[in-house]
Parts: sequence; C-alpha cells; structure tokens
Amino acid sequence: MKSNPSLIFYLNNMKKFVALSANKYNLKKGIIPVSLSWRTKTIQGWCDKVQISKKDIIIGHSIGGAVALIAASKTPPKELHLYAPTPIFSEFLSFFKKAASPELISRIKDVRPIPQVSCPVFIYIGDDEHPLMIANVKTLSEHIPQAIFKLIKGADHMTIISEYLK
Repeated sequence: MKSNPSLIFYLNNMKKFVALSANKYNLKKGIIPVSLSWRTKTIQGWCDKVQISKKDIIIGHSIGGAVALIAASKTPPKELHLYAPTPIFSEFLSFFKKAASPELISRIKDVRPIPQVSCPVFIYIGDDEHPLMIANVKTLSEHIPQAIFKLIKGADHMTIISEYLK
C-alpha cells in the first residue's frame, strides 16, 4: 500500500492546544483544541481530557499550560510549549493561596510537585505579567533541566498566546 505524504506530514506535525474555552482562540489549521471546563471537579479531571501521542506538539496556556505539563509527564509529546502557565504546583503554594481565583482555590487538594518531563520544553511569559507570576514561571523553568525560558517583551497574560499562535 502506497503511503499518503500529506497524511504523514499531518500526523508528524499534529498540535494540540490546551486551555479553558479553547474554542474562543483563533487557532491555525492543524491545531486541535482541548477545552477545559471550570465545571470539571479536579485538576486530574482536566488532565484526563488531554490525550497525547509522542508525535504531538502540545501548546498549553495559563491553567492549560499546567495541565499540559502534568499530562506530558505521563506521555511525553514531541515538544511542549507552555505560555504563562498557572503555578498550581506545591512549590508555589504561598503564591497560589494569595493570588489564585476562587475556582482554583477549591482545587488546592490537587496541587502536587512540579512534574518532570523528558521532551523539549519551551516556557514563555510576557514582561507585562505580574512580577510574582514571572518569578514563579522562571522557577518552573529551573525545575525542568531541558526547559528554555523566554520573556516576551510587551506581552501580558492574554496577548502572549494570540501573538505566538499566528
């Protein structure tokens, strides 16, 4: 049977975007959204919705970035790109208790240590984010030896993803 080059290209370059209300983002063709709902009872419930293969390039934003990191620790994707990931790990509990939304506070029982992943990891945060959030994301990148940290000039929590998904 002859292989289909366009199908092979698609399978080798599949991307998944993990976020709350992922369908609201203007995603390029080839990016498959995984929407997370606030109605989900646990962070593990969100993680269970993210199905990853070793050929995927995973893009996670905000809480979706944290969920993508947890999911990637179980099945490493080809690459993992985290945009302004929410610091929901035990290393950040002091920040989490002060600054998290009420929806996240109710999920504090799910908080766990920063997971280790074996794939390439790229972590982005805008320089217009809250300074404590920037510090936490830098710490996150330091806990993942192969992570590449990028501070994006002029980007805040929401504009960072729209700029880089183009």
